[in-house]
Amino acid sequence: MIPFRRAIVLGILISGLSGCVMFAPRHQVTHRYEPPTDPAASVCLDKCTQKLESCQQGCSSTYQSCLKRIEPLVEQRYNKAVQRYEDELHTYRRQMNSRHLGWGRAGLGWGRSAWGWGGSPWGWGWGGPYYGMGYSYPFFYRPPPPVPPDRNREFDRLRYEQCEVECGCQSVQDACFLSCGGRKIVEERCIANCPK
Repeated sequence: MIPFRRAIVLGILISGLSGCVMFAPRHQVTHRYEPPTDPAASVCLDKCTQKLESCQQGCSSTYQSCLKRIEPLVEQRYNKAVQRYEDELHTYRRQMNSRHLGWGRAGLGWGRSAWGWGGSPWGWGWGGPYYGMGYSYPFFYRPPPPVPPDRNREFDRLRYEQCEVECGCQSVQDACFLSCGGRKIVEERCIANCPK
């Protein structure tokens, strides 16, 4: 009886803690920029804008050259995936056409029904050892066919792995903005389950 009571207490504690986690306040951090008050700082801020644009252009050109560079690799991986898919599909079709998929497949087992004579390989009713006799699948299971490759998926995977990099333009902009006398204020505000 004591383990049963422990299980009840443990269940109550877990549900109470999960309730606390579910209804905990969620916060969002935002950055607010205050420009410098000195009128002469506008020239400095213009240089910051030029630095940011130059960084973004360099980042864009690097990204485009990376996309061109991975194009042959995408083709190579896609061709290998197509070859692998054709091999898997050939194996899958051979297994589906095999008489040893399971005794219960209609037209492949013993008898004219989907379950042989009387529902089992021996006609003894519904029982029968479908596993352990060298047969891979029971009569009701059909494995899914292989998934065909997708060139766009290969391209997206390589693009994410090799080309999606952070250029650091925002940090360059922030450093320049602060050196001109501006202020960066970090604000945290509640966006969900806020205490009243």
